[in-house]
Amino acid sequence: MITKNTTFYFLALLSAMLYTANSHANQSHILADFALDELKKSANLVGLASASYTPQGEQWSRYIGYADKSAQLGVTADTEFRLASVSKFVTTGLLAKLVGEGKIDLDKSIYTYIPNFPAKQHDFTIRQLVTHTAGIPHYQSLLDHAINHNPAPYKHVAQGVSLFQHRPLLHKPGSDYRYSSFGFNLLSLALENAGKQPFLNQLAELTTQANSPSINAERIEYPSANWSKLYDAQGREQRRGNIGYKWAGGGLVSTAPDLAKFGIALLNKSIIAPTTLAQFNTRQAFANGENITVSRSNMAVGWRIKENNLGQPQFHHSGSMPGARSHISVFPSSQQSIVLLSNTRWTVALDQTAASLQMLLNSQAQQKCPATDNYLFGAPNGVTLNFHQQPNMCVTRISFDPTLTNKLAGQTNSSSFTLLTTAANNVALITPIGIFQGTYNGKTLNLDILATRYQYTDDEPKT
Repeated sequence: MITKNTTFYFLALLSAMLYTANSHANQSHILADFALDELKKSANLVGLASASYTPQGEQWSRYIGYADKSAQLGVTADTEFRLASVSKFVTTGLLAKLVGEGKIDLDKSIYTYIPNFPAKQHDFTIRQLVTHTAGIPHYQSLLDHAINHNPAPYKHVAQGVSLFQHRPLLHKPGSDYRYSSFGFNLLSLALENAGKQPFLNQLAELTTQANSPSINAERIEYPSANWSKLYDAQGREQRRGNIGYKWAGGGLVSTAPDLAKFGIALLNKSIIAPTTLAQFNTRQAFANGENITVSRSNMAVGWRIKENNLGQPQFHHSGSMPGARSHISVFPSSQQSIVLLSNTRWTVALDQTAASLQMLLNSQAQQKCPATDNYLFGAPNGVTLNFHQQPNMCVTRISFDPTLTNKLAGQTNSSSFTLLTTAANNVALITPIGIFQGTYNGKTLNLDILATRYQYTDDEPKT
């Protein structure tokens, strides 16, 4: 017989179990929550959204600041941000799908798919187009062209191609890397012809498969109530121009959750075969066999690849334009995708920031701070560590020499930065220009900042 006391006991036990589970879940995200809040604050961003997904669904998300500052409208999971050049990541996903279906061949001439494209001094392939080695000009080479930023809507991707189709190539295809958003305009026309459907229709089919319906073309004639306002680095609202001429290369919008779901969907073999994805995640080379490198990464097919500090592969893309800073990273080995979207123009190392968030999401916090502050020696100068005990975690303020401080401060006047330490002695350095990984065992601090290794130790150098 169930008595009142027995019922009370089971309810108390259930409550304790739920509290323990929720407490553990909160503990597993406490580092990422703190890091993103600190990043937004230190960089003076108006709004920031981040989300991480696995095949099982949402792992973590965080929405901070304003989608509309003047209306005091906060960023939410429904806020749609400009993707800028992360649009290329999405378009590359569509390219991979068509390659897997045998509808397009990366090594066929562009004229196979767009036979009426004006003849150039050299032929070039789809692969060269998406690795930015075809020689197609970028915006800077088109200042003498009248790009329509007014509300007159663009109806077809061919209109965007018309802006540059008569210009000569910048170099012999395969010989040089020249980043080109307009190259992706041309790709979208090739995809349209190869897939025998308008580019935006094919995109909608793919995003429906990926359960990411908010990924869509920004169309000035159909404004959305969910669009975030746009802000410059000083937080001033910017006018929303017409970007319909570059949907495939920089004209899409999305929420953070939907973009993260899209990233994880690329690992779903029902959308893209594993062999096709492996092909797209292979380092690409110039005609002379030299690897194509971009900043801290290698160029793959359409997106970029690297390994994070833990040796995990990461394919990714970042974007920047007035009123937008965007990033997506997918980590195949841990089956995670991480997205960062902001409505503020921002100079930041987003690939390293995403990798650092991924590390923090998979870590427990160091619970207790050391008893005393510390000074570590290094070259050219050491660092000072000031420890601050907070509930369930230790937060450290770290001060560097003036040269490194100025580099990390970006456009702010920051003189010190935040360091978070995990239970496994990994660290995340949070600065206005990004979050960087390293290790700290109480005696030696190692940091990887913008592809430069810094080491500090408690052993005073011998003179």
